[in-house]
Amino acid sequence: MTIDLLPGHGVRLPAPLPELRFGLSEAAVRALLDPYGALLPGGVHPAFVCGSRWALAFQLPGVTVTLSSGGGRDREYDGDSDVLENIGVSRNPNDDRPACPVGYLGIDVFGWPAHELAEALRAEGLPVPDPDHGTLRHTPLYLHRSSGRPARPAAPGRKPRHEAPYYFDHVSLHRTTAEAAIAPQPTGTATGPHDAAFLPRRELSARPAEQPITEAVPKLGGEPCWLAEPAWPLSPDTGEPLVFIGQFPVPGEDERLAYLFLAEENGVMGGLDPESGDGVLLVQPGGRVPPFAVIGPPGTHGRTLWRRDDRHPAGGGKTDGNHADDAPTTPVEFHLDLLPLSPGADRAMDQRAAFQRYLRAEGPEVPFPDGAHVYDHLGGLPSFPTGRAGVPAPWRYLFSLSDAPDDGDPYFLNFGHGVGFGFLSPDGLEGRFSWENPDPAHPGTTPAGTGPPDH
Repeated sequence: MTIDLLPGHGVRLPAPLPELRFGLSEAAVRALLDPYGALLPGGVHPAFVCGSRWALAFQLPGVTVTLSSGGGRDREYDGDSDVLENIGVSRNPNDDRPACPVGYLGIDVFGWPAHELAEALRAEGLPVPDPDHGTLRHTPLYLHRSSGRPARPAAPGRKPRHEAPYYFDHVSLHRTTAEAAIAPQPTGTATGPHDAAFLPRRELSARPAEQPITEAVPKLGGEPCWLAEPAWPLSPDTGEPLVFIGQFPVPGEDERLAYLFLAEENGVMGGLDPESGDGVLLVQPGGRVPPFAVIGPPGTHGRTLWRRDDRHPAGGGKTDGNHADDAPTTPVEFHLDLLPLSPGADRAMDQRAAFQRYLRAEGPEVPFPDGAHVYDHLGGLPSFPTGRAGVPAPWRYLFSLSDAPDDGDPYFLNFGHGVGFGFLSPDGLEGRFSWENPDPAHPGTTPAGTGPPDH
């Protein structure tokens, strides 16, 4: 049970509670939390935050969470808005339950002594100052301790006293003029699939949709939100409609989407060969249909992304060999939020790509990568399980998407415990998709422990 503060985005509450995004109205926040009243002792109630037009608070184990609109403690932030812009979490000394960890970039901000926390954040590439008299401030993060007194300054000519280690017990995350609003844009320098065709790199974070998504936004599942005439591909082998997996933004000045469709047979997705027709990435508007794609007649409609539910004894979904054939399935739909990576994670991703470039004898020798790897992302320098892209130049890398083949995953997507990759032509009007998993014949290209995570 963890509370995750997401810079530029909002807060991810412990499951099954929802994510709360910056920019939500008070009514929207209440509507998202209302179904979970039984999990919130005391309910959601008004609170006071200086300068805010509205503020709400609720209790989770060991902590109080406060949500508020613009204004508040820090006028340097966007303070004139009537939407969610500030998220605060405080330790609750009157709650005997073990407190929820509060994570920022994967670091428990309440679980480290103050100076060690600053060092951990610096290790993620953030220029964090030393804590000062019980506070630590780094846009958009603010931490302080509300119990105990900060050390007094030493008198002139007297040696300062050593301040004992202490822990923070309050953290605030603020919305800024959003780094998250910076969408990837073409670099104009890519010549092939191993280059960074679009920057900055953005994580693709799946968030369950509360209602059907009908706008041209990044998403997984649901119905395609076509920007031109519908064009549902068919399997060239069976003639059956392919499964709609999701739609992804095509960076640039014009609004365009890349729509991914894959065959599914015996629980395995198509797309192992990028030009076999069982994996199709269509671009609209103004895009070209790939020559190998078979488009169904007007009105063609196929299956969409689904979740497998093995908790019930009967159903009708195909599964792979590890699951019962009668496991029921349910269509699902997710927003794909484009989130900034931490500087440390972004740097680690570039190091991984540089290491693969060295292994392909296309660049200088570099250290073995040992940092974090974000599997679902759009833009940036790519890296691949086998060390090489599944398409040649001049195709450009667009996105990667890890699979989710196991029971309990939020959706079913089987790439053999591998990763799928979307590519675009140099003019951005035609797509390719292929997936791959680590190649045992070339163990040096995929360092141990860097494959897709277990789901």
